[in-house]
Amino acid sequence: MRDDDKRGFGLAVYTTVMTALVLLPIVIVLLISFTASEYIVFPPPGLSLEWYRAVLSDPQWTDSLWLSLEIAALVTGFSLALGVPAALALRGRGGVLAASAQTLFLSPLMVPTIIIGFSLLRVFSMMNIAASALTVAAGQTILAMAYVMRLVLASLAGVDPRLENAAAIHGSGPWRTFWTVTFPLIRHGIIIGALFAFIVSLDDVNIALFLSDVRTSPLSVTLFSYIEQNADPLGAAVSSLLVLIAVVLLAIADRMVGIGWLFGIRDGRSR
Repeated sequence: MRDDDKRGFGLAVYTTVMTALVLLPIVIVLLISFTASEYIVFPPPGLSLEWYRAVLSDPQWTDSLWLSLEIAALVTGFSLALGVPAALALRGRGGVLAASAQTLFLSPLMVPTIIIGFSLLRVFSMMNIAASALTVAAGQTILAMAYVMRLVLASLAGVDPRLENAAAIHGSGPWRTFWTVTFPLIRHGIIIGALFAFIVSLDDVNIALFLSDVRTSPLSVTLFSYIEQNADPLGAAVSSLLVLIAVVLLAIADRMVGIGWLFGIRDGRSR
């Protein structure tokens, strides 16, 4: 076997193993959510939709779900409003100041979210700001904005500045140049960034746990509290609903821009 074939075989094995490690727990949770048993048993002794009916008929879960969707929409809007201008401002800039600013904006990706949540709790407490949907959205925006900014920066790296310069030479102002030239070229990064922001908010537990209260409990926090005290398949059903929402959003994004964009591939060709 040639060296290239050995490397290809090793990569295939590695990819298969890692994919299995990621997908296997999700598949197990999905199967458990359809069990007819009153306890967590795998494999399920029978299939039933009873646990999904229990979730969708309980106001505790439906109210938490709607609250989570509202917070995720706020986080997405805030992240785009802050992340896109930040990426445009730092685009192509060198020097220590620009590098420091970029590191600061992207640092939430490297800091454990539990530290972010605890730090914001202390800050809001010192400012006498009560827990609410807005405090949760503000905390999650810090993390989600980093994803938006990183993806928009990646999109801007592939934009030829001469196109924008040509629009400016022909009398187009900065705002018009952005909407007619820059935005169409980076829309993939903005759309995927918005998708990431929404999913990050929906799945976050640590930040929401610190910044919410009993009156403002997103679905992830309600689920976390429930599985601490219960060991039935209802938690698996709620988790499966979160997975379903993420899959639907990914399908929509793939329809709009193609998930291959994330890997620099579009229509079978490298970007």
